[in-house]
Amino acid sequence: MVKFPRTEVVNQVTKENKQQKWIEPVNGVITSSCGERENPILQKMEYHNGLDIAVAENTEAVAVKDGVVTEVRTSETLGNVLKYQTEDGYTIMYAHLNSVLVEKGEKIKQGQTVAVTGNTGLSTGPHIHYSIWRGDMLINPMQFVELKYTEDVKAEYLARGVILP
Repeated sequence: MVKFPRTEVVNQVTKENKQQKWIEPVNGVITSSCGERENPILQKMEYHNGLDIAVAENTEAVAVKDGVVTEVRTSETLGNVLKYQTEDGYTIMYAHLNSVLVEKGEKIKQGQTVAVTGNTGLSTGPHIHYSIWRGDMLINPMQFVELKYTEDVKAEYLARGVILP
């Protein structure tokens, strides 16, 4: 079994940008992992490109780091979507939002409320979908959060040989 390298990755990121550590987009419970999983609506195996964090509908979502908004759109599957590029080169995506409070090209600050969570698109309940990329490489956001998670999420990771803290 492999231990989840949260500390190693967070330490590496902190060295890259000593001024700004990662913060959570919302304070909720992780209900679905990043990686191979069964889609609860379509009932088929697929690669889930982020974490689902359950929160009450209309919870304020904040920017995890300073950056610039690169995309605001609506998708049949993801609902209302916000993407932004952080100053240190990460792309962040939030989805299933009720509303996006910022516009493309707008500079945003860490901790700024940028969206309101919802249940839009293909969704089983109110939550935020949280994805991170570095260039074209998807990065598991679990490495950058310290949120509670369900037993199902723990089992999803364990099935991949990853032990959560």
